[in-house]
Amino acid sequence: MNAVESLERDVAMCGVPLGDVRALGKRYERAIQSGSCADWIELYVGVFVTLLRNSHRTRRAEESAARRMLELLGDDLGVQLFNEEALQEVQGALLQPAA
Repeated sequence: MNAVESLERDVAMCGVPLGDVRALGKRYERAIQSGSCADWIELYVGVFVTLLRNSHRTRRAEESAARRMLELLGDDLGVQLFNEEALQEVQGALLQPAA
């Protein structure tokens, strides 16, 4: 499994609909290929917004996948883009029981 497939798997395991999963996969592939800061920022913001709005839509988030997504958003770039409160909001959205 390559990095793009791994990200898509984790996002899907967080209960995000397939269309949104694929869109993030394309953003990730573009960021890897271009190496552009703008593409990486677009990916991180996309992951953040998608998880905040769409986690649990298709199923409850699997804890291991949620943790990997939180690690991604909490890395060097993520902490430059999102403050602690925003990261905690995503953590709450991912780890809350399914509605």
